[in-house]
Amino acid sequence: MSLDVEVLHQRLTESLARDGHFPSGWGQEVFERVPRHLFAPETVWEWDGAERRWIPVRREHAPQRWAELLYARDAVVTQVDDGRSGLGREATCSISAPAAVLNMLASLEPRPGDRVLEIGTGSGYHTALLCERVGEQHVTSVEIDASLVRRAVEVLADAGYRPHVVWGDGELGWPDGAPYDRLISTAAVRRVPPAWLEQVRPGGEIVTPWFPNYHGRGLIWLRMGDDGTAQGWFHGREAFMPVRGQRAERLDVRAVWAATRQEAVRTGTDLDLNDLDAHGEFALNVRLPGVGCYRQEADGGWFFLSEDSGSWARLSGMAAFRYGSRDLLAEVATAAEWWRANDRPKLFDFGLTVTKDQQHIWLRSPQHIVASEREGSA
Repeated sequence: MSLDVEVLHQRLTESLARDGHFPSGWGQEVFERVPRHLFAPETVWEWDGAERRWIPVRREHAPQRWAELLYARDAVVTQVDDGRSGLGREATCSISAPAAVLNMLASLEPRPGDRVLEIGTGSGYHTALLCERVGEQHVTSVEIDASLVRRAVEVLADAGYRPHVVWGDGELGWPDGAPYDRLISTAAVRRVPPAWLEQVRPGGEIVTPWFPNYHGRGLIWLRMGDDGTAQGWFHGREAFMPVRGQRAERLDVRAVWAATRQEAVRTGTDLDLNDLDAHGEFALNVRLPGVGCYRQEADGGWFFLSEDSGSWARLSGMAAFRYGSRDLLAEVATAAEWWRANDRPKLFDFGLTVTKDQQHIWLRSPQHIVASEREGSA
């Protein structure tokens, strides 16, 4: 099969259009003008379920597979292990899934001439989309990985874009260019950094992925108020890698299960989660921050694991197991009942208020706070 990236790009665009991913008049035009393959390194990475690691796909050796990964509907991993080992243990940079990118841009609603701060330059692909929309002179992008900065500047210039790309910690933003009209992060945060609030003008907007744990996810849209407080709603369930300063240790469910299952206590339970859909799972993540909620595809059961890997619960039908000092079965039961008692709210019913000191998640109204976190407590 011959390699024709233009055909693959066109097919992907048509597929996204059929599924309604270009609600704005400018989205498809921008997407068509920025081919993903221009920003991909010569080696991308593909998950090997048998080996349970990321394996390299080199353009030189497998050009068709390389191109197919770039123009699939999923994210394509462009770096593993922070670029240090190449063993493929953890994905640390990617070109995000097209639908996720488009949803974020639709939430941000950048306009020509808007001053935009992007957190996480990565490959430079998302940066190029912003350049097309607002103009390259209005885009500042911050990247914490120096090797990614160097490469992004080169590939962006080769593609005809010269935004302001800087090496720095994205959680600190880039105050030299403030105030910004829009801030968008391509890395997820548990706690919205105070610096972002300080650098976006009143009435400006912030869009960032949110993660309460490695398995939870959400997309936040916020508008800045005159008092330095940001407030808005959850928009979707996009999954992005976390900013490096807020990473938690990745939970290895299989390893924890293998090491501790002999010490687990089997217990009967009347906990029934059959009605728990994606919105209910989101609610569990809100009510149980730091507890990973994993659906077990093999039997339709659930596995719940605390962030320190010290407690877990396994639910399969009416059989349940628990391990550790926390009774996660009881905590999950309480959270699930709360979701039902509140009329099974959708993800979009939840909102967020952020000040320099605190972050509140609320349900339907800012006065109905359901979870809070103080700065420095993550």
